[in-house]
Amino acid sequence: MISKVVFQSAVLAASISFITAASASPQAKISNAKPEAIVIPSAVRGPVPVVQTVSAEINNVAVNSNTSAITSNVTTPAAVVAATTVKSTVLILARDTASSYSGYSGLNGYAIPYQVVVVPQAGVTLPNLNSSATSGNYGAIVILSEVSYDYGGTLGFQSALTSAQLATLYQYQNTFGVRMVRLDVFPSADSGTTALGDCCGDGVEQLLSISDTTKFPTSGLKTGAGVSTQGLYHYPATITNSSIATEFIQFAPAAGFSTTSTAGVINNIGGRQQMVFFIGFATDWSATSNLLQHAWIHWATRGLYTGFRRVNLNTQVDDMFLESDIYSPNGTTFQITPADLAQHVTWMATVNAKLNAGSNYFVEVGHNGNGNIEVIDFDWIGYSKNTHVTLGFHCWHLECGSGPIEYGDQIDTPLEFQKPLGTGTNLWPANALLYPYTTVCTNLDALKIWWATPANRDVFAHVSHTFTHEDENNATYYDVTREISWNAAWLSQVGIASASKFSPKGIIPPAITGLHNGDALRAWKDNGIVNVVGDNTRPALLNTQNEHWPLITTVTANGYDGIQITPRWATNIYYNCNLPDCTVLEWINTSAGKGDWYALLAVEKNTNTRHLLGLHHDPFMFHQANLNYQTASETVINGVSTKYSMLQAWVETVVQEMIRVVNWPIISLKHDDVSNLRLPLHGHILTPRPQIATAFASRMARDACGASLAFNVDPTAQTITGVTLTTTGNTCSTTIPVTVPGAVTSTQGFRTEQIGSDPLTIWVQMSGLPVTFTLSTPISL
Repeated sequence: MISKVVFQSAVLAASISFITAASASPQAKISNAKPEAIVIPSAVRGPVPVVQTVSAEINNVAVNSNTSAITSNVTTPAAVVAATTVKSTVLILARDTASSYSGYSGLNGYAIPYQVVVVPQAGVTLPNLNSSATSGNYGAIVILSEVSYDYGGTLGFQSALTSAQLATLYQYQNTFGVRMVRLDVFPSADSGTTALGDCCGDGVEQLLSISDTTKFPTSGLKTGAGVSTQGLYHYPATITNSSIATEFIQFAPAAGFSTTSTAGVINNIGGRQQMVFFIGFATDWSATSNLLQHAWIHWATRGLYTGFRRVNLNTQVDDMFLESDIYSPNGTTFQITPADLAQHVTWMATVNAKLNAGSNYFVEVGHNGNGNIEVIDFDWIGYSKNTHVTLGFHCWHLECGSGPIEYGDQIDTPLEFQKPLGTGTNLWPANALLYPYTTVCTNLDALKIWWATPANRDVFAHVSHTFTHEDENNATYYDVTREISWNAAWLSQVGIASASKFSPKGIIPPAITGLHNGDALRAWKDNGIVNVVGDNTRPALLNTQNEHWPLITTVTANGYDGIQITPRWATNIYYNCNLPDCTVLEWINTSAGKGDWYALLAVEKNTNTRHLLGLHHDPFMFHQANLNYQTASETVINGVSTKYSMLQAWVETVVQEMIRVVNWPIISLKHDDVSNLRLPLHGHILTPRPQIATAFASRMARDACGASLAFNVDPTAQTITGVTLTTTGNTCSTTIPVTVPGAVTSTQGFRTEQIGSDPLTIWVQMSGLPVTFTLSTPISL
């Protein structure tokens, strides 16, 4: 906590230790300090240490705090730009690698290069900020919680950065025209503000909203949309020096605060620019933090970066054609009907009509062909007509041969069971060699007839979910080969493989099994399957280096190498539920849920808008029972009561929140990429959007190329005139996105993309030389 004594001691320390920074970016020398601690954290979220608040009184206001104010009395050098080139890499200063996630996760979502420096309580040496008097190494600086620690006694919370180091950073800012972002700061005169208090206790809400986006227009954030601050400790403030401070976010009135107050300001202090947030950041769990990060990213980069922004909403529905055993009421089953599906066709059109410009949402369906045969074939004993033949206790249509594939109970295995290669017992019949069913047979099912109609089929995307849904953890190569090949034959026969959005190279593994079974993976590969989806609740199926990368199987971990596992989110809409009461009960019984259907939807809104605002492209898992519309009741969303299936209610809840807070397009992708189509090249072209598996693979490949963007600066005019893109060796197996806030004088024949209100992205194919773009309108520093 900060007290008057702490402020005085900080001023005294500054006056003693301050070193005038006359030359460009002198490196501070700190006695007893650790050498620079540049780290490359795994780009995945992890537990963040809790920093307890301490209480004090500042300016007659009693507050609690676990951060500090900006260190006082650090002289701001004159803003004389000398730079000619500045790398766009963002420097992040954090207490530890876990908390640094809130500084880099948004950058990682865009694929903007960043570098983390951990600043321990004992201090640290700053990295080299520039490589010459005119070449800067960092395009922005981010400081989390002022890297402050509780030093105890009269010192309290203070920054582990010395006044001399801050002066060095400030000098670098002015010499190279670089902006600074300060997350989780206590208001003070150094930001032109004063604190009105602190907020909030458990269960107390004080809404926050963007009040002014004029300084970061490419962010696409909407003003006036209140979002929650629960769990994010913050310090409502008022501006006391409007000559250096301009508000861009504000707090709403709340208990103890009768009027709106300032939540963050943009400072211009003698030409040095900084954006200051008076609220903690926790992008690992907070949707609000994930929203706010786009404000500072676009302000700090000026909307000019390598990388791109995209929201992909991919809802995959498993188990189509199967009958599901329902969790509650126990002993009941459900199978979707054509009437349920027809309503979803109508509904998708209404969703797209309300989404932001450039959006394209659709549902993707995973099919199990054996369910088509099962629903046809059996009536129970004693029934016989000319078109049927009795076999044991079932009677099959003659057109369906020996009927569906059936087998006994499967052996349960541990979740991450790795089957010894070559083991297991075949469950499929020994004579199940070639797919045997005729079109006359499959057409006996009304559900198949509905799906075979192109007008219905082509509204959805499609992928295989295997033929019978046999668990594949302990399955044999023989069984898995038939699961894949028979379903492929069925998909082709019924016309789904001819759909406009069909994915032949991927599958949704049944119950996400087989991912440690080398025999299953080899069978997939031998049958043309190279990518599958996983389950993000299982760490063994996630890439531990970068959460935006897929996991590639290896012989050691999976029994076979080279299969791509694309991450996929689970939801609290359970596979074995067709109505809200069922999924709420299962949520309470299995996941410690509390409340009713609306409480569950509130959890889903916060969780999944967080994923989308974090630019995660992982698809979401649903099941055929979740599309029950015919017996569904109405759900009230934002004051409007409408009859929805559970999938529809989930999508409406999430997308209505997204379009309330941002104006970005929302786009669905199919499972994998089979199209080489390119649209005519004219103007800002819309090219075919990448598909889920390809998008993940391309992202991983791009990151391996080490893309780096440098700003080309005119020091006389104090403007950025263009950018130069480089990669390792100036080559890359895939294209690199460069996003610009306006236009460039020439796109040099590279593919471009501008969807809805999004900025222009140029997809650059590197071919051995750096690539430079000149901005049509230079950007002021």
